[in-house]
Amino acid sequence: MTGIGSMSIVLGLFEGQMLLLAAAILMRHVRRADRTLGALLVVLCGMLTPFAIGYAGFYDRWPWLSFAPFAVPLAMGPLLYAHLNALVLDRLISRWHAALPVAQFAYQAVAFCLPLDLRGAFDREIQRPWLDPLLAVLLLGSMIGYAVAGWRLVKRHRAWLRARRTDLAAADRVRGVLVAFAVIVALRTAYTIVDTLIVPLSYFDMFGFYVALALIGNYLAIEGWRQSGARVQPIVEPPPRDWPGIARDWVGRIEEHKWWRDPDLDLAGLARRLGTNTAYLSRGLNEGLGVGFADAINRLRVDHAAERLRGSSDDDILAIALDAGFGSKATFNRVFKERFGMTPSSYRRVSNGKNDAGDPDL
Repeated sequence: MTGIGSMSIVLGLFEGQMLLLAAAILMRHVRRADRTLGALLVVLCGMLTPFAIGYAGFYDRWPWLSFAPFAVPLAMGPLLYAHLNALVLDRLISRWHAALPVAQFAYQAVAFCLPLDLRGAFDREIQRPWLDPLLAVLLLGSMIGYAVAGWRLVKRHRAWLRARRTDLAAADRVRGVLVAFAVIVALRTAYTIVDTLIVPLSYFDMFGFYVALALIGNYLAIEGWRQSGARVQPIVEPPPRDWPGIARDWVGRIEEHKWWRDPDLDLAGLARRLGTNTAYLSRGLNEGLGVGFADAINRLRVDHAAERLRGSSDDDILAIALDAGFGSKATFNRVFKERFGMTPSSYRRVSNGKNDAGDPDL
């Protein structure tokens, strides 16, 4: 048995086992975590394929196989992140994460369709001197970026479990996936450094990396199959609150009971009447109405005062202000002018069709 034959057999056995386990995981369960893991395993198998058949001499015997889009390494990072999201948040990631993998697959598919002599020229003039270094940088950046994003996700998951006094063993599978990917990133970085700064690595020098990739892929496949029936406790985020609706309900109750007429009304007192707390009330008013407590109550007060000014020309303006809950005429005059753009006495004259000078402004 030749060395090349041995290399192909080793990678082929690992790849075959991974494919079988990926198929079993995809057929047995339909959860997001299983689908994303199955897709990740298929991509890892695709990365092994060019080397498994290349060490066996397939490309020498059948040159038309060059550029066959078996391997899409730029899909590793997004699928790893998608799998972690499915485990931790029970949701998928945005489709834009597929942009680079799809572009890489499309470029290889187009190159594979070129005539053989044109493919050779493309490989010599463009692929090796320009595209290979670019793809190496993109791959390394993608793997490191998604590893960091995955680490943050795992850290958030563990903190969420710890805050709820949940057994942290539930996060072991999530951590194991990330550690496996981190090993791939570290090995790929080491090989890239050696290839770039120390000595160029040949096709055969990369065998060790792909054996490690096959071992890690099989670890993920075996663990995924073994634990496919166990559900990792995902982070359950509360649904977003309808702050505008909540604030409108509060305003309706304030108007119904005329609480705004109380000159001593404060945030804590209103929170007690509404059956909530000051932090929740303050946030609801700010996010639901876009104003704070004082502005919300003063708006109700000046609206009441304006209604009385429109309906009567006899009531004293200061009495109206005090009845509306204002503690001073200066505050009433300022808030009223901010709301209606004129002083209370001017508003009354305009509302009642009187343009002559009447009572002096407060």
